[in-house]
Amino acid sequence: MPALLITLAASCVFSFPAVGQMVKANDDVLPDSRVPGWLQDRPLGLTYGYYSPYEGSGELLPSIGLASDYGSATSAGSALQTMPSIDIPVVSQENFRFGVSANLWGAIDGTGAKDGLEALYPSLSAGIWGVVGIESIAVDAKILGKVWSPEEFTNAREGYEAQVGLTLYSPMMRLGGGRFVDLSVRADLTMADDSYMDQHFGISDAEALSAGLEAYTAGAGLKSAGLSIGTSVPLTRNFELQGSAGLLQLLDHAAASPWVIERGELTDIWGNLGFAFRF
Repeated sequence: MPALLITLAASCVFSFPAVGQMVKANDDVLPDSRVPGWLQDRPLGLTYGYYSPYEGSGELLPSIGLASDYGSATSAGSALQTMPSIDIPVVSQENFRFGVSANLWGAIDGTGAKDGLEALYPSLSAGIWGVVGIESIAVDAKILGKVWSPEEFTNAREGYEAQVGLTLYSPMMRLGGGRFVDLSVRADLTMADDSYMDQHFGISDAEALSAGLEAYTAGAGLKSAGLSIGTSVPLTRNFELQGSAGLLQLLDHAAASPWVIERGELTDIWGNLGFAFRF
């Protein structure tokens, strides 16, 4: 009997911790984080790079920008587009988003490749955009048109642009903090109406005399094709290096403009490199 009691007591002592461990292991563990949901896993940082001041310029200017998210096709498509704007979502579903866009077209002075041509003053544009896709592939479209320019700007930038893009995303090897290296590639086509094309790439008779170029009328159609790549490389769970690079190739009437052929470049390049922090 004493031996039996000792055996039962020992079994109880060693069984209760096991039961407790089993229950603890199967409990749902909620992360104790005070970071708002919209900030979690979003890259916060800066990039430094170079971009072309306008299409066909053949020049590069330094720029400082915000870090981008290359962790899915839908998010990377916005970062890699060659027709950038402020995109505000109105409808946001898991595989579909739709919203409105706005952009400030900066001035283009009659210098450099456009020496002797009329300056184009700033304009504010607005439009709509939409994207449909999954994590690995997404298709997007955007239309922007001029909605305002001061009356004193007799030669404001105007017209309509439309872009269609395809973005592919793939996670690569695991690095710092067990996170994947993100890699996204995007291709897009941009079209424009005759007002936009003729003001940006056309040359009037008066401009031809002052610039020493042949008069030229640019019609509506395909304006450019873009190809870009973006990547983020995690160093730790919370820090990453990131960068992107791309090119924009002028097409059709834009590529045939005399000022582009004689003074500018058919292909513009851009790129940036930076760092980001994720909560």
